[in-house]
Amino acid sequence: MKKKLYDNYDYEEAYQKQMANLEEWEMEKLMKDGKVECLYRTTTTKSENIKSGTILLEAQVYPSFKDKKDVPVTKQKRETRPSQKNLNDKNARRYLIRLANINFGKGDIWATFGWNDDCLPDSEERARKDIQNFIKRINRRRKKTGLENAKYIYILAMDGYKRPHFHILLSGDGVDRDELEELWGKCDRPNTRRIKPDDDFLITGLATYITQNPHGTKRWCPSKNLQKPPEPSRSYSKFRKAGVERMAKDFEELKAQMEKAYPGYKFLDAEVKYNGYNAAFYIYARMVKAGAKGARQRK
Repeated sequence: MKKKLYDNYDYEEAYQKQMANLEEWEMEKLMKDGKVECLYRTTTTKSENIKSGTILLEAQVYPSFKDKKDVPVTKQKRETRPSQKNLNDKNARRYLIRLANINFGKGDIWATFGWNDDCLPDSEERARKDIQNFIKRINRRRKKTGLENAKYIYILAMDGYKRPHFHILLSGDGVDRDELEELWGKCDRPNTRRIKPDDDFLITGLATYITQNPHGTKRWCPSKNLQKPPEPSRSYSKFRKAGVERMAKDFEELKAQMEKAYPGYKFLDAEVKYNGYNAAFYIYARMVKAGAKGARQRK
């Protein structure tokens, strides 16, 4: 006699409920034991501005596979640490944007300085020496008024340019813009501005602009006193596979689920990508939580 099989039930609903109740460690065990082929992993990165307390959150949702053969072939197969030698790499650029959003805000300075013909640097080494001496002069001036060394990030644009120059984000307290231009003293047309952050994206636009330099040296130089971005958190249980598929197809659903997953944060934007090789989705979303005005600056 043929053995009776029981399949008259709402199997999709039943299995989804089971997955929703699993703990993080149970889900990882299922992956290791080969009982599920794919889970969606969420990497969350938070950049909190030290002046305003506003937090810009980035959420990346992407599939994690049981078998190596299922992993899409890419030029960069795994996450990399930020590299100063490869500014065009998207991970390094995102790291620099986070660094800028954390450390610089309203009243700080972003500037572009160059060299006149009579003092053009003949090498990258010479150009960097000029910039380092400039920063030393700024810090000496700050020390006289009882201030700590300035925070800064600078990017040198030299290769492929007739006129080398550099962009710099700089602490704005204690230094007048006219005084700052005088301290540089190597070009007739310096350009200094006070930073005015966006309410939602902070200085993401500005940081993106100064890192998109196709003819530059592709290197950025930060001061040692910058507050570093925290390590991202990672989770297999924040978004389920079925939920990710709904989010990928419905923007309003994506917005609603993101705000549900991150209470207190406002959804800003997102991009969704699809990989035809494994029929999987990738979601990158940004959110913001406004900080209290006049938040105490962290040391």
